[in-house]
Amino acid sequence: MSITPALVQNEIHPYYQENDVIPYIQNLGIVVQGWYPFGGRGYTQEMLSDKTMAKIAKAHGKSVAQVILRWNLQKGVVVIPGSSNPAHIQENTEIYDFKLSKKEMRQINALDRHEKHDWY
Repeated sequence: MSITPALVQNEIHPYYQENDVIPYIQNLGIVVQGWYPFGGRGYTQEMLSDKTMAKIAKAHGKSVAQVILRWNLQKGVVVIPGSSNPAHIQENTEIYDFKLSKKEMRQINALDRHEKHDWY
């Protein structure tokens, strides 16, 4: 008997994008869920300070965190942004009133370093 998983969790963020893996999993009818969307412990500040993403965020009147979450959603990736800060939790929900252009998506895709931040 073979059971297809409903969901696969992978580390996915602008510096570790899994661009070959995501469509493969999605084509099997499996949901991709990305954890560490902001890079994970010890890496968040660098990612949220990225100049390319800051420029895109400014163009939309959004934060870099919101741009990262929107980028994931436009790739069809469900994200898990963790926070205990009520303001950050609220901000993380405000990503449905803008859309990244194809050019902006390409700019973020160009940031891929194949840089995995957690090994499990």
